[in-house]
Amino acid sequence: MKHLNFYLTVMFAALFILPCCNDEWEDELYVRMVSLKAPINRDDVSVIYLSYRPGDQVTTYKLPVIVSGSQTNDRDYNVRIDVDNDTLNYLNYDRYAARRDLYYRQLPAEFYELPSQTCHIPSGSDVALFDINFKFSGLDLVEKWVLPLTILPDPSYELNIYKGRQKALLWIMPFNNYSGNYNAGSMYVYFGDNTTKYMTANTREAKVVDENTIFFYAGITEELSETRGDFKVKCEFLTPDEVTEIEDSKTGEHTGLYVKRGKLVLSAENPALEFEVVGEPAYEIREEFDIDRPHVIKRFFTLTMEYKYKDSVSSENMVFPYRCRGTMLMQRNISTLIPDEDQAIFW
Repeated sequence: MKHLNFYLTVMFAALFILPCCNDEWEDELYVRMVSLKAPINRDDVSVIYLSYRPGDQVTTYKLPVIVSGSQTNDRDYNVRIDVDNDTLNYLNYDRYAARRDLYYRQLPAEFYELPSQTCHIPSGSDVALFDINFKFSGLDLVEKWVLPLTILPDPSYELNIYKGRQKALLWIMPFNNYSGNYNAGSMYVYFGDNTTKYMTANTREAKVVDENTIFFYAGITEELSETRGDFKVKCEFLTPDEVTEIEDSKTGEHTGLYVKRGKLVLSAENPALEFEVVGEPAYEIREEFDIDRPHVIKRFFTLTMEYKYKDSVSSENMVFPYRCRGTMLMQRNISTLIPDEDQAIFW
């Protein structure tokens, strides 16, 4: 009986004592650390797509800066951020070793600006945005340009060094209305005067030159070739000659979708290519709504062209003449629910 009374006494005491204890999940469970939100791809860089603006116009990218923890941040942070001049060198050697032509290049200072080197994260918020202003006019995208950033050490906060989360390697990808990956399976490349046997490249990546111009590599030139820069072909989209709004086939009402047709101007800077345009290159841009996702506009690009060029760099003793004829195709999907152009495109 005495034992029973003892156990009852302990149980009643526990009922009064336990409510006075703090639940552990009400306290911060982790060390608060600051980091940059820059998801990496398989090459340990973060690809960011930014709309091209001509001249001195800037495109602003907002890099998220994060305070980790299980609870909402309860104090102010002033996180210092600067360019990281070391990490890219180690990454390049680790990835490409002696293939220096494939190295990521650090973006020159004239193409970006950090309005401030401090990002303020206020109490009550776990994330703040760090502005970076970019200028793309004159940037040659034959190279892979990366802006490497890092959080600077400071006694007022702790760095999140897990997997380098205090760093961001931003691979800059400017885009315009015509850039992207084109299907080149219908772009036939003939050797010399041959008209029966041809070669094709599966794709051609078209990169920005300016707001109305892209470039791609001639013929079947490999996009990872050491001499790829010698084979740049510029393709300028002139103002369309024909613009037609598409009507709904059932109601006859205007859809806000268009078909645009116009001319292309092809050129090459390298005189050794002996580049020659045949006929009149042209383009068509056609829009339609996605059947399954009616808020998505599908925009189809068809480029029709014919040109000749000579390859004088693949061999020291021979020059290889090529003639290219056919079409390149691209589809770009755009969400009408997202007002930000940089975010609306499905890359």
